[in-house]
Amino acid sequence: MYKVMLIDDDVPMLKVLQQMIDWEAQSLQIVGSTYSSAKALLMFEEVQPDIVITDIGLPQKNGIELADYFTRMKPEVRIIFLTCHEDFHYAQQAVKLKVDDYLIKDQLTEEQLEKSLAKSVRLLKSKIGLIKHGETGYNSQLFRQNLLQRVIGGAPPETTLAYATQIGISWTYPWFMLGTVSIHFSSFEKRYKQSEYPLILYAIYNIALELSEACEGITPFLEQKNIVILYNYRVNLAQNASLYFHDYLQRLCFECSHLLKIQPGIIAVTEKIELQAIGQIHRQIVQNKCEFYASADYTVLDTLQIATPRFQPAPQGFMDSYIPQMERAVIKNDLEAIRCTLQEIARTAKVMAIHPGDFVRDLSFMLRGIELMFTSLTFDEDLFVYLVQTRTLEDTMELVERKLVQITGNKQQVAGTPPQEPKLQLIQQFIDQHLGDNITSIDMARYLFLDPSYFSRYFKRMTGLTFTDYVHQHKMKVATKMLKISSQNLESLAVGLGYSDRTYFSKVFKKYVGTTPSEYKSKHSVR
Repeated sequence: MYKVMLIDDDVPMLKVLQQMIDWEAQSLQIVGSTYSSAKALLMFEEVQPDIVITDIGLPQKNGIELADYFTRMKPEVRIIFLTCHEDFHYAQQAVKLKVDDYLIKDQLTEEQLEKSLAKSVRLLKSKIGLIKHGETGYNSQLFRQNLLQRVIGGAPPETTLAYATQIGISWTYPWFMLGTVSIHFSSFEKRYKQSEYPLILYAIYNIALELSEACEGITPFLEQKNIVILYNYRVNLAQNASLYFHDYLQRLCFECSHLLKIQPGIIAVTEKIELQAIGQIHRQIVQNKCEFYASADYTVLDTLQIATPRFQPAPQGFMDSYIPQMERAVIKNDLEAIRCTLQEIARTAKVMAIHPGDFVRDLSFMLRGIELMFTSLTFDEDLFVYLVQTRTLEDTMELVERKLVQITGNKQQVAGTPPQEPKLQLIQQFIDQHLGDNITSIDMARYLFLDPSYFSRYFKRMTGLTFTDYVHQHKMKVATKMLKISSQNLESLAVGLGYSDRTYFSKVFKKYVGTTPSEYKSKHSVR
C-alpha cells in the first residue's frame, strides 16, 4: 500500500480528489491532506508519503517550491501537479520538471487520475527516483544554482571550476560570454496570471537546458526573475563564437514564442569575459537596466556600456502636463488621443534618458489616479508589480496602453451600474453604510448569515481580492475624491473612514494610491 498526500488551497477540491476514485482498489492510502503549504511541509516530514498531488498556484510556497523541498527530503517521492488555469497547456508542452504528470482541475476525470497514479506506482515499483546524479532534476538545478552563486559572488576561479567539474559541467576554456533572458510582461499577462510566473520562468529554463544539450560550452541557470546563460569558449578562427551564441539565444526565443506564447527579452554580452569578472557584469545588467531605451534584444560589445548608468533623475513635475491630458482622453473614450499622449511621454523620457525607476514611478502614479476616477474598478496590483520589473520602454508602454484602453472600455458600463452579483451589491451597500467603522469579514459574514470561512473563500473567488483589501481600496477611492473636493484635515478624514490613527491611514493610502495623502492633496490642488 503506497501512501498519498494531497495539497490544495481549495478545500472542496481536496474533497473531490478524496471521493473521485476508490483509493484502496489502487493499492493507495491517503495519509494526509492540507490546504496550507506551511502545514504541508510539516505533514510531509511526519507521514513520509510516496506520492504527492499538489496544486501549483499555492500561496506562500507554490507547488514547485514544495516539490523542490519534498524531493530533497525524499528523492524517490513521486509528484503530480494540479492546475486550474486553462492556459496551462502552453506551459505543459515545455515544462519538464521531472514530475509524473500535470492535471488540469476543471478537466480532471476519474480515468485521468487513475492513469497518473498508476504511472507513479509503476515508477515507484521500478525504483526510478526523481534525482539521478549527473542528470537534470531538482538536485541538479540546486547544484547549478550553487555554482551560479559562486560565479556571481566572485569565489576563487580555481574552486569554482573544480565545483563545476564535480557536478558535470566542463568549463575548459578561459573566456566566457554572458546572456540574460527575461520575460516581456506585456506578452505574459495576456495568457498567464502572476502566480504562474515562477512556472513559466521554469519552463523557459527547461527549454534553454534542452537546447544547450546540443551546444558545446553553453550552461543555463535559473534565477528568481530571469535566466542566466554562460557560454564558455575558446578563440577559434574557424568559428565565430559570437554568432554561435546569438544563434542559440535566437532559437531559445523562437521556442519560447512557439511553445509558451510569450516574448522574452535578451541581453548578450559578447565581449571576452574572464570567470572572475562575470559577477560584477551580471550585477550591472540586473541593476542598471541598460537596455531600457534600446531594442528588446540588446548586445553589449563593450562592458563599459553597462558599467556607468547613463540615466538622469526625472525632473520634478515631469508628468504634470500629461496627466490632465490623459484624463481628458480617457473621459472622452478617445483611444487615438491616449496612444498619442503615451507616445509623446515615451519620446520625452527617451530623449531625456530618464531613469527607468523614476519613469515607472510617475507612470504608476498617473495610472492610479485614473483608476481612482472610476469607483467600481478595483486596483490592478498585478500591473504595478509588472511595471516595476519591466526592462524595456516598449514593454512598459504596452502594459500602460492596454490598461488605459481597458479602463476606457469599461468606464461607461461601470460608472452607473451596480454590481451584477446580488451578494456583491449587498456587500457594497454594507460597506458604504459603515464607512466610518472598522468592518471585518466576520462582520460581513454575520450580516449575510454565512459561515466566515465560507464567506472569505466566496468573496476571494468572486472578486479576486481579500475582503480587507477590497474595503481598503474602496475607502481609499473615497479618500482621493474627498481630498480633491473637501477642505477637511487629514485627521478628520481618517476618522470619517474608520481609521483612528492618522499614521495608519497614511500608510494604507500610500500602499493603494502610491503617494501620501498630503502629497496627493498638494498635487491635485496645484491644477
